[in-house]
Amino acid sequence: MSNKKKQTGKIILKDTPDLGASTVNRKTVETVMPGINLQLWTRIFLVSLIAVFVLMTGMSFGFGLSGDEVDMNEYGKAILKYFTTLGQDDTVLHLPRSIDRDGVLMYYGGFFDLICAIVNTFSPFDEYTTRHILNAWAGFIAIYFSARITTLVADKRVATLCVWLMALSPFFLGHAMNNPKDIPLAAAYITSIYFIIRFFGKFPGVKWTDYLWVVLCIGITINVRVAGILLIPYLFVYAGFMYLSSAFSKSDKVKLGDYAKPVLLISILGYLAGSLFWPYAQQNPLSNPLNALSEMSNFKINLAQIWEGEKVMSGELPSSYLVKSFFITNTYALLAGLIFFFLFIRRASQSKISKITYFIAFTALFPLFYIIYKKSNVYHAWRHVLFIFPSIAVMASLGWYYVNQYIAETWRKGLAGFGIAALLLIEPVVFIVSTYPNTVTYHNAFVGGVKGAYGNYEVDYYYNSVKQCLDKFIKDELPKYKPTDTILVASNAMHLIAPGLKKYKNVKVDYVRYHEKDQRAWDYAIFHIALIPLDVIQSENWVPASAIYTADVKGKPLCILLKRESQDDMLGFKALESGNKELALTHFRKYLAKDNANVNVLNATARVLMEMNQMDSAYVYATRAYSLDKTGIETKRVYGMALAYKGEGEKARSIFKEIVAERPDFIMGYYYMAMVEKNMGLYQEALANFDRVAKTYGQQEPSIAAECYIHMGDIFKMKGDLSQADNMYQKARGLR
Repeated sequence: MSNKKKQTGKIILKDTPDLGASTVNRKTVETVMPGINLQLWTRIFLVSLIAVFVLMTGMSFGFGLSGDEVDMNEYGKAILKYFTTLGQDDTVLHLPRSIDRDGVLMYYGGFFDLICAIVNTFSPFDEYTTRHILNAWAGFIAIYFSARITTLVADKRVATLCVWLMALSPFFLGHAMNNPKDIPLAAAYITSIYFIIRFFGKFPGVKWTDYLWVVLCIGITINVRVAGILLIPYLFVYAGFMYLSSAFSKSDKVKLGDYAKPVLLISILGYLAGSLFWPYAQQNPLSNPLNALSEMSNFKINLAQIWEGEKVMSGELPSSYLVKSFFITNTYALLAGLIFFFLFIRRASQSKISKITYFIAFTALFPLFYIIYKKSNVYHAWRHVLFIFPSIAVMASLGWYYVNQYIAETWRKGLAGFGIAALLLIEPVVFIVSTYPNTVTYHNAFVGGVKGAYGNYEVDYYYNSVKQCLDKFIKDELPKYKPTDTILVASNAMHLIAPGLKKYKNVKVDYVRYHEKDQRAWDYAIFHIALIPLDVIQSENWVPASAIYTADVKGKPLCILLKRESQDDMLGFKALESGNKELALTHFRKYLAKDNANVNVLNATARVLMEMNQMDSAYVYATRAYSLDKTGIETKRVYGMALAYKGEGEKARSIFKEIVAERPDFIMGYYYMAMVEKNMGLYQEALANFDRVAKTYGQQEPSIAAECYIHMGDIFKMKGDLSQADNMYQKARGLR
């Protein structure tokens, strides 16, 4: 093993060996950088690991169910039944849609969910608390093996930094608590990478146990998610790195043929091991994993995502989506370390173990750029590439290591680089403490923090905050009722509140959309931001004054708990459905006497009064609604109509211009604007807008198009163009 020295002019640094417990010679470091005690750093490293393990375990109790947990929990139970009945109960292969909403669960490996199902048979905690503990431990495993790899390349100081860079990354930390898909994959992925590196580091003096570790880790990764198949070609990639590294070395020459047998053996056994705990794969261990890979690579679910202030379908997100999402949701400490890694990458090339560094970079960057190249359907920020985060954290840690070396060589400040990193980590500590358990909402100052991201990017897309409202209901509201009282709880996240309420037999749960809340029956309601219309979120008035609790972050609401004080809003809408406007008005006014800040009811009241030609009263209610909500499309529409009826044409026209500027797809906005323009004598403008609406609705809504042609006919008639007027009237008759 070479101990070739590099003369820096100021200090002497030795090359690190190929592999070992600590790849930096302790005596060398202590001589070069006086005051650095590696035994002390070993203790600090161990204490850091213990502290992070304890903190993550404790924090897991406060997190809510994520959007995928209920399905994955049931999937795990089905896998357990499959194995305990020796395959007789094969429900797991044809799960009902009530569980498998997207029809793809059997293509997931399910190893983590099987472990959860097994542990839940004897856990003293409820099933989802148990899952969160195990999820947190999976996150810790990812941290532990990332630090182990960092130790192979650097030393315990850098490994300690890696531990805290990951533990204090709010996005990763939040997902580590309740993401049953991506965190277990990240843990298995980086563990496999570690054992691949260790295997090649020991070769040719490997034992059968070294083979076993690599095969099991690859198999478990595939059993977690089929994307683990990537690890098989990684074996060939690392063999290539070994060969290229030896090509520039005067000793330890490597022949690619030497690796052929072990790599092929591990590949075959690892692939087959990928079916050990996966019922679908067991049906045909050779082809089914590849079928699953094909299915998941062409995932067809298309979700609407808030991106740069607009709702965009996930299949239409730009190619920059993953990179920008990563950049705006990570800490300055991690981002700076990553930048330093690339700036000082030449330092890695000067080491005999550069192959490890380059391989880690490959495991981080290749999947990312491949997904971008393939234009894969991704959403929820960079959640789907969380499995590469441990490799990125290792890169960032090495970036700080390299910059620390540079500072030490230049200014002889041995720990200055690490000191700067530590200072930068104060910011995420403050955020995590102040926003717990909503840490996943973290956005950095590049987009104005959480406040700047709110309404422009997805924040609590995984529904974590629902638990806070549910806990509030169970603790403070439920005790007010007798066991014989029936309580109806409505929610747009019904599948996540139902498990927490199933033991309360007098509580019924119903799915209600946010915009239906005044039209449906309920006693309490829990509404989460993920399914609130974007314009309502951006108005920031979707929390009624009557809300009894709001789960928020930095003052921005994520989830609300409502208590219904009156049923008159619902009764009013029912009266409208039956055509009884007088009764509807009676109920609406009774409701508003108790809650005069309900924009939906105010708008409905104004609309009814307009239809009854009570324009002065309609104007009062429309103005009140607009004073509360100056961004909602419906509120603007009603207010604009009220202004038009009051003769304030210029104001009304301005309102409708705002509507069509914000929502060009809202074609009726052009209709209302044309009506205003017609009354104002702006005939050319009115004709253009009526024509636009008529052409749009000519096929799908002929009655609306006919109205437009009648108005156009009236305008031509007023202008004295009787021929064109008659032409318009004929078009209208042709549509009726």
